[in-house]
Amino acid sequence: MRSRERLPWCACIAMLIAAAGLLPPPARAQQDISVSVTLEVLPGVQVTAPAGQDASAGGIVYYLFRVQNTGGLSTGYRLSLTTSRGWTAALPQHRNKYVGPLPPGAEEIIPVAVTPPADAPLGSTGSTTLAATATEKPRPSDEDTVVTTVVLDPGLPETVTAPPGQSGPRGTAITYAFELRNVGLTDAKFRLRVSSSPRWNTHLPAHPSGQAGPLAPDQVEIVPVVVEIPADAGIGEACDTTLRAIRQGRPRIEGEGLVTTTVTAPAPLSLALLQAAEAGVYTVRITNITGSQQRVRLSGRTVGGAAASFGGIPQAEVLVAAGGTSEVALSVAREAEGRVRGYIIVQAETLGGGPLRLFAAARIH
Repeated sequence: MRSRERLPWCACIAMLIAAAGLLPPPARAQQDISVSVTLEVLPGVQVTAPAGQDASAGGIVYYLFRVQNTGGLSTGYRLSLTTSRGWTAALPQHRNKYVGPLPPGAEEIIPVAVTPPADAPLGSTGSTTLAATATEKPRPSDEDTVVTTVVLDPGLPETVTAPPGQSGPRGTAITYAFELRNVGLTDAKFRLRVSSSPRWNTHLPAHPSGQAGPLAPDQVEIVPVVVEIPADAGIGEACDTTLRAIRQGRPRIEGEGLVTTTVTAPAPLSLALLQAAEAGVYTVRITNITGSQQRVRLSGRTVGGAAASFGGIPQAEVLVAAGGTSEVALSVAREAEGRVRGYIIVQAETLGGGPLRLFAAARIH
């Protein structure tokens, strides 16, 4: 009789568990799982400051900051300025302290006007920070800073530039052509003030209301200033005449220029510009008090866009007899009539002998 082969005890237990249905079913193939992700579109901002500049104490310097929308959502930005104690800063083109809305990736230039204190010591510095905060949530913000250094002569353009001084005899009037420049970044009007020391009569023939402009940024306007030499002034006496211009609006910019008028012996020639009866026509009168005839070259120009000519030509030569007077007609284009700010300046220059240059000015009527 054959003996049976015995199974190991562990194999017997496995068979009993399988028979009872306690083993897990065969593994099935794993199914793919899909995940949906939604990305939120957010605003962004970056503020970039320009390089620092130099400025004089009490002067003004302009900076061009950049504000860029670095996000994926169109948004506007609230602007704010901070600066060192005693310094002032302004937003001349964004007075409402707002820019935009800017589309994604777009940027805008933000002019900032910075003024150091009038008593700022040379070499001192001031920091100016521009911050921009998005109006769309979560309202990100950014800022950047520029540093201004106070120097003696920063080379900034002048608001008022004075012409060279002149001299003349007692009882005559001299006309000076000052230059007024808008050194700001926006259109501006100016208040004009003229004074003299000692107190000689002065006036503004082209700006009787004491107003000039509006001028575009960097635009220049000629401002004639008439100085009357008193009849009792002493020969060699001098008078300083100052033209001061104050920019209306913000930022406030002031400038002034000075000329010196000196009293001399009676001049051999005198020049006058008179309005004729016919509209658009003026009379240029030259008087010669010397004992010899004088040849004089006349030229005229206008400020305000009108053309001026002597019988259709820009210059004219006149022979003035000894002790005599000559008159020449000067025409101004009729379309300039009624222009409040238009005026005409005539120059007379002697030819031969000692050169002499005279000026006369009048408003265009």
